Amino acid sequence: ATDHAPHSKEEKFTSFTKASFGIVGLETAFALTMTELVETGVITLRQMVEKLSVNPAKILNISKGCIAEGWIADLVIADPEAVYNIDAIQFYSKGKHSPFDGRKVKGRITHTFVKGKLKYHDERYGN
Repeated sequence: ATDHAPHSKEEKFTSFTKASFGIVGLETAFALTMTELVETGVITLRQMVEKLSVNPAKILNISKGCIAEGWIADLVIADPEAVYNIDAIQFYSKGKHSPFDGRKVKGRITHTFVKGKLKYHDERYGN
């Protein structure tokens, strides 16, 4: 699971004691986990899926985290071979900054479905 705490530039670029806590986590979680844990052999792709979706759903006791009849269809399609540099200004989220900005990573989310409906797609991959 991830913490996703996007904040505007104004909320972050202030004194340390006044700055909002947290960073964008959702938009970099897949690629960073692929790059740092799967590609290096620390965990398998299957273990990554379990850690990012299956196990959090089990902990919360919700019908998510796997593809099965009767389960909520919140899922993503990814290109695990895509190599690119993180560009925070292109984030879909309101938070347009990241400590990982400019970092080369492998693995990109191409489509996101919420309750079975397409909510995001990377235009480089079509519909």
